[in-house]
Amino acid sequence: MKKAIIVLLICFVSNIQLTNAQSNDLNVTFSQTEALPQENIFVHFNTSLFLAGESLYYKVYCLDKETNKLSSLSKIAYVELVNEDLKVTFKHKVKLESGTGYGDFVIPASVNSGNYKLIAYTNWMRNHGIDDFFKSDISIINPFQSNQEAILADKGINQPNNAGGLLDLNSDKDTLNTLSSPFLEIKANQKIFQKRAKATLTLKIKDNKNVSGNYSISVRKVDALDRLVNNPLKANTYKNRIPNKKTTINSINYLPELRGELISGRILKASNNLPAADEKISISIQQNDFIFEVSNTDENGVFYFNIDSDYNSENAFFQVLDKNNKDYVIEIDRPNSINYSSLDFGNFTISSSYKDDLEQRSTYNQIENGYFSLKSNTLKQIDTIEPFFGDYFTTFYLDDYTRFTKIQETFVEVIKDAFIKRDNNKKFNFFVTSLDPYERLEKPAGVIVDGVFLQNFEELIEYDSRKIKRISIARTETNFIFGSKIFGGFIVLETFNGDFFKELPKESITMFKLFKSQPKKRYFKKDYKNGVTTNRIPDFRSQLLWEPNIKMNGKEMIVNFFTSDNLGEYEINIEGFTANGDQVSIRSFITVENN
Repeated sequence: MKKAIIVLLICFVSNIQLTNAQSNDLNVTFSQTEALPQENIFVHFNTSLFLAGESLYYKVYCLDKETNKLSSLSKIAYVELVNEDLKVTFKHKVKLESGTGYGDFVIPASVNSGNYKLIAYTNWMRNHGIDDFFKSDISIINPFQSNQEAILADKGINQPNNAGGLLDLNSDKDTLNTLSSPFLEIKANQKIFQKRAKATLTLKIKDNKNVSGNYSISVRKVDALDRLVNNPLKANTYKNRIPNKKTTINSINYLPELRGELISGRILKASNNLPAADEKISISIQQNDFIFEVSNTDENGVFYFNIDSDYNSENAFFQVLDKNNKDYVIEIDRPNSINYSSLDFGNFTISSSYKDDLEQRSTYNQIENGYFSLKSNTLKQIDTIEPFFGDYFTTFYLDDYTRFTKIQETFVEVIKDAFIKRDNNKKFNFFVTSLDPYERLEKPAGVIVDGVFLQNFEELIEYDSRKIKRISIARTETNFIFGSKIFGGFIVLETFNGDFFKELPKESITMFKLFKSQPKKRYFKKDYKNGVTTNRIPDFRSQLLWEPNIKMNGKEMIVNFFTSDNLGEYEINIEGFTANGDQVSIRSFITVENN
């Protein structure tokens, strides 16, 4: 039933007439919203207190508000850090896969000490207002700034207040209590470790009805400064703060991003600034495995694209198809800001008695950052995107042939199954031959150079073909159809430097910078192989492990990590949800001591 509702919603969204997202008002009454899934967000993050230079690691869990299971509705979530002046310190777009996604943010030296809010939501959740958003207090100490009035206390240890400020250091149960789960257990191979020692965590399923689940693990030092703040929210308590009752939406102001990232905008006629209705527009996202899509404008000149593939480029190129782009103005929507005036911030303060603790933590942090290049996280490679037209049928590496200076000569002498000719208006067009020897394709081919779709070929015809690395041809027995646009095939050219778009006249194409999703990463895990602990590189890590992508599909899993030279107590924290939507929050502790 739920899948059927989502399919209906996709059909509904596909036919919605969008208005300008600058006003963010779709003016669409949708009385059936009671039947649509609503969402919650839970964020597991590594700590509530950061020094400048430390990393905030987080994992987003997008949940069905009614069932508490991971949601299959939204494919994009947004994470923001907001300061007390209601300014956004950072905003991340996070791609969700099966309801989860993750990212990180290094606290820069430009950030002031003070109280912050970590906020997370989906576009669909914005229809219900910020009361449904995930919100949690974050405190930041910037030891490099001279003015610390925002957090400096005149006296020693303050008592807790209603805003979620300081905790009593003499009450260890507030910060160091262990948590267990009826569904999952986690055990370390020992409680006390030496420096640079291998630690083994064993995750075991306790409930045979909940074998599968999705979790994240943090192993991080808990020092005297950490005990000044409340612990991050836990999965097993956060749901109680959000009403699980559905709320009625009288109008839809924000569309759910059902199939991926939603990019929308408008086309206006340059002559009178009126909407250009029923025009075809293309988007090209420039990279080796380029993305190309075609959309049509509605009666208000509005268009949108759903980008469901990963990309690493910042550049997107838009063109009105089959028209002179000089006659149109293309506007791309940017998300409007959220009104955070109702936020209630914590009241973190610190006394000068913590000077030694702060100096030690800051020193260790600077040492670690000094060796960052040896301990950096690695970006996961984006899965190769299969071209939208399928496999290339022929690829010509031009260095394998006699080089010609002009593109037109190259197509005559080297390239098979494709050719160039002029139309009745003396304009050049590219064509490919059909795979069917008895079929003649009348439609021109689509031409893409360095990931950018071209319409005006004058620049390409005159381009020095010695700068071209390869030319690929895609053919079919009939045609390639993109919405209302038909191509007789595709010709894809790649230059050695990948910069052909710089040759294009700016009036023929509109380029915008994209708000990219957070890249997928493999987070650093120190490995003292073969028991070798004499490595001279300093190791003062306070974050021993951050693993955001734990998927339990069996009854047991082993996770290994190594301790550092940073002595003290470490919290092992695992958060997540079973496949049935049961919350899991586990906390235990280990100690690292001198050899």
